[in-house]
Amino acid sequence: MAAVFSDHMVLQRETPIAVFGTAPAGERVVIDLTDAQGVTVAQTMATAQTGGEHETEAPWLAILPSLPASGPYTMRVSHETDRLDFTDVMIGEVWLAGGQSNMELELHTSEHGAEAITAASDPLLRFYNTPKAGRIDEAAESASGWKPAVAPQVAGMSAVAYHFGARLRAQFGADVAVGIIDCYIGGTSITSWMSRATLVGSDAGRPYVERYEAAIAGKTEEQMRAEADHWQTVFDQWNNDVAAMKEAHPGITQPQIDAEIGPCPWPPPVTPFSERRVSAPYEAMVRRVAPYTLRGFLWYQGEEDEAQCESYRELLGLLIEEWRTLWNLAGYEEPEVGYQADADARALPFIVVQLPQWIDGQVAARGEDPRHWPVIRAAQLDASETLDDVLLVCTMDCGEFDNIHPLDKATVGTRIADMALRGVYGRADIEAESPRVTSVAPAEGGALDVTFTTRADCIGAARRLTRCARRPMRAARAAGESGFEIAGADGAYVDAGARILPGDGERVTVRVEASQIDSPTAARYAWKSWGPAPLFNGANLPALPYAG
Repeated sequence: MAAVFSDHMVLQRETPIAVFGTAPAGERVVIDLTDAQGVTVAQTMATAQTGGEHETEAPWLAILPSLPASGPYTMRVSHETDRLDFTDVMIGEVWLAGGQSNMELELHTSEHGAEAITAASDPLLRFYNTPKAGRIDEAAESASGWKPAVAPQVAGMSAVAYHFGARLRAQFGADVAVGIIDCYIGGTSITSWMSRATLVGSDAGRPYVERYEAAIAGKTEEQMRAEADHWQTVFDQWNNDVAAMKEAHPGITQPQIDAEIGPCPWPPPVTPFSERRVSAPYEAMVRRVAPYTLRGFLWYQGEEDEAQCESYRELLGLLIEEWRTLWNLAGYEEPEVGYQADADARALPFIVVQLPQWIDGQVAARGEDPRHWPVIRAAQLDASETLDDVLLVCTMDCGEFDNIHPLDKATVGTRIADMALRGVYGRADIEAESPRVTSVAPAEGGALDVTFTTRADCIGAARRLTRCARRPMRAARAAGESGFEIAGADGAYVDAGARILPGDGERVTVRVEASQIDSPTAARYAWKSWGPAPLFNGANLPALPYAG
């Protein structure tokens, strides 16, 4: 069986369920799902594919029929005299949480993580940590398995995924299990999670492959192993030194630490066995869990690609397409029982976390801002507006100055869950959409009126402008504090003052103006790596950045 099948697993409810593994080529596998009394509630079978004459093991795929939320069950997988039994199997909701370090950040290192771990006692919230690997690691896969989100083992779960799952569990009722497949690695580019063929076939992806191949050209594996081991030693020592300084000097800042011991030795060397190289986790992780039946994907990534930010929109679209193709049972022969491809079926939802605010403290101290992160955020917004079933969660208020790993993951996870509840599960009573710009129009006196979406019942609160830390402020802001900038015909932006106009309850309009510009032609909002972003709606959701 694929390693993602284990005791305590959660299978997706109300849709045909893919079950897969390998067996002797051409031979039959039978799958039974039985209840506590031994009564069979579902059964299916599959035949392992046939290929070359010397092939011994081959993939097989079976489809169990759609089932409602229920369990616990035992899944029995049989082939002749061989048999595997998986116990405590639940039918519920399954999501895959992917990305890099901010999705990876574990509950025990997050804000209020210790309290969350102590309180964790939900056996129907479960997670599967896909073994992190740059090459397929069958030993690690054999040691992996689904685990209930209870203390102490919940400490190693993604904090974002934990709070997402906990929110769903609270909304679905006591009997609906929620399963999260954790599939992430810190410091990975989006191209780490895509196939080489897809990258080579795209203008955005090809340079990543070329840079990788140039980096390893002429090096032996022994040489690259030595380089990787040396870097790991240096990196571990740096982390130990950071921990010691924080313990000795509570409240010390990262720039102060860097001044004493030097900056973080990043990035690691590029090698063919690195888990961060192009396509590595795609081959060693994503393909090892696909096509495990899911409700959808959570994606929190982009930080590593800021230097190539202009390519991100194309790459994000390609990743979404490739993952959806994988989960559409691509690469398998037609299952024998229980599945018919539906060309009109809704694409698996992607819920994308828009990057929060962040800037390197030393860069900010020099008065610089490369404004790469705004480009990434714009790419994520565009994907949500132009691709089917892609939803965006704004986290502009969740960043931390000079800390690329903000610790408030409860807000992020809860917002993702609310977006799923509203956009995927149809819960119209849950507010999840951040205000976004709908129009920019000339106004009297050389100003611009920027109109945002909002809900009628939020208009009163939407007039409140707050800082990133959510402190109440007046409904007008001076230039440099409002988050707005305007430009004239020359395209040069300057900070603008802003005030919210009285509205009709359907929209919020902000009038922006700057004394330096008599006839503005364009406006943008929160278009900095780090800066004021004070506009929220009544549900305390921050407005999405805008440029246009």
